Amino acid sequence: MSYLKEFKSAVARTAKLDLGDFTVNESPMPLDQAVLNAVEETGHIPFRQRAVQSLSVNFGMFHMLAKKFHIPGGVMTLGNVSVNGEMRFPVTPAHFRKMIETGSGEDALGSYHLWTTLPGGVILDHVLPSALAGDGLLDVNEAVPAERYLYGPADELGHGIAYHPMIVGLEFFIASETIDREAMEYLMGEKFPKQYGKS
Repeated sequence: MSYLKEFKSAVARTAKLDLGDFTVNESPMPLDQAVLNAVEETGHIPFRQRAVQSLSVNFGMFHMLAKKFHIPGGVMTLGNVSVNGEMRFPVTPAHFRKMIETGSGEDALGSYHLWTTLPGGVILDHVLPSALAGDGLLDVNEAVPAERYLYGPADELGHGIAYHPMIVGLEFFIASETIDREAMEYLMGEKFPKQYGKS
């Protein structure tokens, strides 16, 4: 199944859970390499530590893309990633519903992956290269900014990597009690939080 088909299913699932309505822009809007490198270089968590700080890293990068660089159309996406057909996380769509029902989102961090989906089904992920490098599945030259993140059409990423979206948007974090609403409003507000770089 193509990434965009899976993404549309995730959008429908999200709406069914009353977590917001999202439209899928199927036309890619490529990002300039200078912008991608600038986003990468403003990250504050060292490359080797990113694999265990997925929420902080990819949420922070999503925020920078939207609020600092004013790039439209990005959608925070949650789900699973497979490498050579093997899923890396235990999560299924049913797990997200359960996290909402039980308010166990904070406890379930690490059971799923999150990344940014850009128009046209393009992936931006600042965590997976760290995780794959740590597992010996990917060679990364940490001195090269473009090697420290994954960016490209989801169906053409190579290295046997496939993303499987299950839920989209930020409302899930509030509904599952991962982040409270006041903190989310602060994090996604116009004032740029110190922990995600300088304004």
